[in-house]
Amino acid sequence: MASLIRLKGKRGVSYEVQFSDGADRRPKIRLGIVSKRVADAAKIRIEHLIAAKASGHPLDAESARWLDGVSDTLHARLAKAGLVMRRLGVGESRQQVLTVAALIDRYISRRDRNLKPNTVRKMQQARRAMVDHFGEDRLLDSISAGAAADWREKMLETLAEATVATHIKCAKAFFRYARDSEFIASNPFDRVKAGSQKNSRRKFFVSQATIGKVLAVCPDNEWRLITVLARYGGLRIPSELRDLKWSDVDWEGNRIVIQAKKKEHLDGHQTRAIPLFPEIRPHLEEALHLAASGSVYAVPRARQAGVNLRTQFERLLAKAGVKQWPRLFQNLRASRETELAKEHPMHLVTKWIGNTKEVAMDHYLMATDEDFHMASRTPVQIPVQSPATMADQEPSGVNGNPVLAAIGCYTSVQVPPTGIEPVT
Repeated sequence: MASLIRLKGKRGVSYEVQFSDGADRRPKIRLGIVSKRVADAAKIRIEHLIAAKASGHPLDAESARWLDGVSDTLHARLAKAGLVMRRLGVGESRQQVLTVAALIDRYISRRDRNLKPNTVRKMQQARRAMVDHFGEDRLLDSISAGAAADWREKMLETLAEATVATHIKCAKAFFRYARDSEFIASNPFDRVKAGSQKNSRRKFFVSQATIGKVLAVCPDNEWRLITVLARYGGLRIPSELRDLKWSDVDWEGNRIVIQAKKKEHLDGHQTRAIPLFPEIRPHLEEALHLAASGSVYAVPRARQAGVNLRTQFERLLAKAGVKQWPRLFQNLRASRETELAKEHPMHLVTKWIGNTKEVAMDHYLMATDEDFHMASRTPVQIPVQSPATMADQEPSGVNGNPVLAAIGCYTSVQVPPTGIEPVT
């Protein structure tokens, strides 16, 4: 991607980094008289800058720290090559040089260590949406409250309300950081309503019959274990699956301790325990039987580098002849919570699944076909008679109810003749 060039001069050996900018130009960045080790390290960081600019993704945290520490001279050379925004000069206003894209990259890179991968992914999606609309070089102070509101309305033309709400919440955080850093005087997104992040249309109940078809085509027990832990254990995939250890399984206590990475920053929520459900136990026992001696993790496949469980699970659905549903793994969790809520108190269900009652109601619990069938069952059948039959038959006994007679119905319950004494 970049080349390190060694130059000999009267004052000693110096280095420069040369790279292609994709426009038939090969800019050079002079590093000056430095050691080979320092030059090699700078070349690697410059390659990271090139990759971040080409992909539109934020710079990694370590490279961002390196960039903050370089001299003004080297930073100016990097800016001249188009890899970074130039540093502020004396008397310059910060908002004169900071763009929306640069702000977001700065925000993410400085929080990289504390952000979950899914959070970073959502922020990067919001960045793309903002840059696509406002432009790569749009300055912060040019974004007004009206422009922010217009962007939200524009997104609603093509995106779901829940997606738009997520983007707006990210934008609020980005510009709050810009305001707090005194890049801008006020946050233009303060009065823009994010909207609801609920999307009921993406809820889908995955029945036990459907998951049975998937289990039937799993290539081995490890995939069957992955499937039942997702559907019957309600685990978050892949984080909670990846960290499941054999030491977390309490066979005698009939429970499994789950390491909740998503909530490890919340005191008391770092772990939760779920019952060792009967749908899970046989597959977990077989996995233990097949595990190599000294194995630590229950699902080694989930820890392999480059393994994409989602893609492989999609292939299993296709092999089973099952149509793929939205929110592939989250709806497995939601289906399990929906089932458990019918049989157990909600305070237990939310403890097992690892969410709150409010989140469960908004994003997880669903009405299933079985619910409608059960609710429509009545202990007394009331068939409707034809008008001709109604004219010939007089209601008798308890069937003489005037309301039932008026609608032409009778009960199928056999009632003995009226009276206290036996009929003679």
